Amino acid sequence: MSTPKSRGRWVRGVLVGACSAVVTVGAHAAAGGVLPQGGRLIAAMLVCAIVGAVLSAAPLESRPGRLLGVVGALTIAQALGHLTLMVSAAHQHGDTLGVTPSMAAAHLAAALVLGVAIDSVEYLYVVCESVLCWLRLFAMAATRPAARLLPLATSEVVAQSVLRCSGLGMRAPPRRAALAA
Repeated sequence: MSTPKSRGRWVRGVLVGACSAVVTVGAHAAAGGVLPQGGRLIAAMLVCAIVGAVLSAAPLESRPGRLLGVVGALTIAQALGHLTLMVSAAHQHGDTLGVTPSMAAAHLAAALVLGVAIDSVEYLYVVCESVLCWLRLFAMAATRPAARLLPLATSEVVAQSVLRCSGLGMRAPPRRAALAA
């Protein structure tokens, strides 16, 4: 059964995969590379989506740990996406790795900003879904079924006290015997 926390992890994974793919492709195009198309674009997006899926499986419970995990996953996804684009490209960047200090700083800054945003979105998603789940219990107009009145029929025989009973009680002869006599 899925819970708000588990669905919040799915939201975290999707956002990490999508944001890292957009930042990776956008940074590659902004750094002078061509906008990837076809198989290169699919490969870069697939790498980022895999990192997001792996992160969504990790139950990061503490808020600092979750933030560190998200920032780390964004950094790894961007690095792997950049590596995928660089390996599959026909051109080469200035140096062998294709990473300049300004590019590394831009990727780290993007990872920090997006990490804080994604962590906040996940936290707010879990809180809002939990509140809405509780409000649903009170907001639903549940009609109660009408109470059925059952006829009061008992088949129990109870002996009555002879002293409190006037008239024919348990000690009298049967009616047929009284009529026959």
